Amino acid sequence: MNLETYLSVGSAVAAFISAVLWVVAARASEPHDPKPDKDGWFPASILVEGDDFIETVKKQGEWNRWAAYAAAFAAALQGTSILIPVLIEWAK
Repeated sequence: MNLETYLSVGSAVAAFISAVLWVVAARASEPHDPKPDKDGWFPASILVEGDDFIETVKKQGEWNRWAAYAAAFAAALQGTSILIPVLIEWAK
């Protein structure tokens, strides 16, 4: 196998990883578990179907960040695999 093939395989693997991470992000949730502060007051919260909305968004954001990194890596590998033969041909 040549370098372009390895780059394409790496791109495919990174794309699949990205897809899995985005599915995990879409399904992530954080249950509402209120804890009082030192004075006994409970903090304000937004509930959606029993889950803490703000904490769920934070959790989804983390998963989305890693999915975006994997997608960017896949795109970089795919672009490189396309660009290498063009540059080699251009250099001739």
